[in-house]
Amino acid sequence: MSRVSRWLLILLLAVPPAARAQGGTPLGPEFRINTYTTSTQILPAVATDASGNFVVVWNSYGQDGSFAGVFGQRFGGSVPLGPEFRVNSYTPAYQNQASVAADSAGNFVVVWRSGPAYPFPGDVFGQRYASDGTPLGPEFRINTFVTGDQSSPDAAVDTSGNFVVVWDSFDGSYTGISGQRFAFSGAPLGPEFRVNTYTTGYQSVPFVAADSVGNFVVVWSGPRGPAGPGDVFGQRYASNGTPLGPEFRVNTYTTNDQRFPAVAADPAGNFVVVWGGEGQGDSQGVFGQRYASDGTPDGPEFRINTYTMLVQHGPAVGADPAGDFVVTWYGYGQDGSYSGIFGQRFGRIVPVELMHFSVE
Repeated sequence: MSRVSRWLLILLLAVPPAARAQGGTPLGPEFRINTYTTSTQILPAVATDASGNFVVVWNSYGQDGSFAGVFGQRFGGSVPLGPEFRVNSYTPAYQNQASVAADSAGNFVVVWRSGPAYPFPGDVFGQRYASDGTPLGPEFRINTFVTGDQSSPDAAVDTSGNFVVVWDSFDGSYTGISGQRFAFSGAPLGPEFRVNTYTTGYQSVPFVAADSVGNFVVVWSGPRGPAGPGDVFGQRYASNGTPLGPEFRVNTYTTNDQRFPAVAADPAGNFVVVWGGEGQGDSQGVFGQRYASDGTPDGPEFRINTYTMLVQHGPAVGADPAGDFVVTWYGYGQDGSYSGIFGQRFGRIVPVELMHFSVE
């Protein structure tokens, strides 16, 4: 799943209720995030604190003197807080697939894959930061198991600053989902653990969301059987890392592929999962399922996109403290050109309005 549309989530969620009724009025003009403009800057991810300040991280090619590095920029509104900064200390080969998560005070952690290009093995690394952008300790390796490739990391932080990281772990025969919990200090909380119970085939591209006290849910793409189409799966955990119930399938519609999920949670632990699904009236659409904090489905699976021609895919989702959420995705042909980025905002129950962003 592409993570490129994640930076839109903070902009959409920041629209106040008064503006929602007026069509989602933008808060100021579009602005460029990166300062360094040589070569390619791609695949941003974003995290925000309780005050609305946010940090964006992305891949930049050639900037760190090697193939690819991870860079970041902090913002208060659209105003940069300090200069653009390099996240990774180790610069040879590729540092990419970056993700970022922040606590309510603005302390944040960046995670990424470090190593040569796939299929050569790499590892997952992290760097912690204080709310003012000061690094908290050195860069550190997340994974303990180092056989095969460790990639596609994602992180979630609770209000105390404790965090959990999940990633793809390839052992040479199949890909599974691994995780590691950390205290605010960066100390590991228990050993690395496997998330998926079903181990046949490839379990891949995990996303994680946490509530205010550190309970968390992981979602990923997995095969429906030894071969054939895939489904979206999830696993809930208590803040101490204990699984809350068994692994569960998210999607109800099981014809064709249902893959590439994302997840967001509110402070109380209610959560929503979104994914790309094939064969439900369009080539590929975006669908969602809401859950109560105890893991009970809150209503049926629902379609997110209104425009159903061609392909809608690559969803990302974010939730605000009230439980309202926004979903963004890629849509082809809808804006009169090759592709655009579209969004749909939701209240706890019903859609609020449609929003559209073009990709130049």
